Amino acid sequence: MLSHIVESLSRDPGILLGALLGTTAMLSAATIGIAAIAGHCWRMVRQTEDNNALKHALLSQGMTAEEIATVIIAWPGRRRSIPSHAGSWKEKCAS
Repeated sequence: MLSHIVESLSRDPGILLGALLGTTAMLSAATIGIAAIAGHCWRMVRQTEDNNALKHALLSQGMTAEEIATVIIAWPGRRRSIPSHAGSWKEKCAS
């Protein structure tokens, strides 16, 4: 079976070119997809670290949890400190 494939590729250079281009396209798509997923995860980790550093700084200033929540919600770009799919912490603690 493998020898038949090798013979077909060696006889017709068009098939060889198509196989090489197809393989390159699939590998490129996989690489771009992996890079996109890794970039998204990296951004989420950095965003979480940033939110935690802010909360720690506010706690060290003696702010209450309600005051910290008010600051986090009021700060532009920080409104989604918890992913929407995570649900409410009250729901998780109740179960």
